[in-house]
Amino acid sequence: MKIISIIENLDKGAVENWLVNCFIESKKTRPDWEWTFYCILGRPGVLDNKVKEHGGIIMYSPCTISDKFRFLRSLRKTLQFGQYDILHSHHDYLSGFYLIATHGLKFKKRILHIHNTDKALPVGNRIFEKVLLPPLRWLGIHYSDIIVGISKHTLAKFIGKSPVHTKRIIVLYYGIDLARFEIENGQEAFRSDLNLPSDARLLLFSGRMNYLKNPVFVLEVLKELNHKDHNFYALFAGEGELLSEVEATAIQLNILDHIRLLGWRTDLSKIMLNADIFIFPRLEEPKEGLGLVVVEAQAAGLPMILSNGIVPDAIEISELAEFIPLRNNAVEWADKILGMTRKLSRAQALDRMINSKFALPKATENLIKLYEN
Repeated sequence: MKIISIIENLDKGAVENWLVNCFIESKKTRPDWEWTFYCILGRPGVLDNKVKEHGGIIMYSPCTISDKFRFLRSLRKTLQFGQYDILHSHHDYLSGFYLIATHGLKFKKRILHIHNTDKALPVGNRIFEKVLLPPLRWLGIHYSDIIVGISKHTLAKFIGKSPVHTKRIIVLYYGIDLARFEIENGQEAFRSDLNLPSDARLLLFSGRMNYLKNPVFVLEVLKELNHKDHNFYALFAGEGELLSEVEATAIQLNILDHIRLLGWRTDLSKIMLNADIFIFPRLEEPKEGLGLVVVEAQAAGLPMILSNGIVPDAIEISELAEFIPLRNNAVEWADKILGMTRKLSRAQALDRMINSKFALPKATENLIKLYEN
């Protein structure tokens, strides 16, 4: 089997990390499969060495997608020369553009993978974006054999009212490496490293620091919490355009000493194992495609307070999840947090996740079935 996946690049993204982990896991049962990762950004990423160590092939596009015709010609030559069995494109609506390059070429399967509910294109113009979305969706559906979504909601939002046969539509859940959540808990040292009191109660926000993820709302909740219990602190693990606004708002609310901006981290599992509550106030429309951090928080056994922007597919352990509408104000979120208790031990939660659809071996098995069947 020869597989080519079209991605941005092998860097920090959740999609690429999931895909690389599945690639490595698949080597246990399909060691002879040849995996190629075609990076449209044309530059190396932090996962490159990991892929090469396990026998993967990395190709960088020689031109950007803004140079449309050169990009498509180059991609088409790559596909013709490689004679791949499986083409797996991971860029939602933009995949419709890539798939034009497959016209007349033969594959066992051309897979269009939908990872987000956001209707977005990197064109820098909202009007132009709205004009392009419908034809690109049509091209993606027309040129693909299978349409895969990371949740039922994600698929439904992309398909809309388009007449697509149900046999062409598949939900494929992400898988995570659960071994990362077996680490011993060193809470005292963790808090000391962040200059926090040993008995501090830690809220964790993890994700892109952008408008949709709504990190500023966490500060409003934290301020209300500190009116009643001065021992609450908030950790922000992530980067994005709202990073400076989060800091400025914390200063304005006089709670800067109660937040820690951790940036993008490779040890998120360790942070989760040392936090007390996971908070995710994602805007409710558009909803999160799945919410991989929500899945990881369950593996860490973290009680979670979530907006209705999280889809039901992401919840494997319902005892850990408390949903509260965003229309409810920060006072109500704070009151809910104050009343939250741990209903499962970390060991019990991890055991549940090991036997779930989100375990890496199970997710990899499902990906292999998608390619083979």
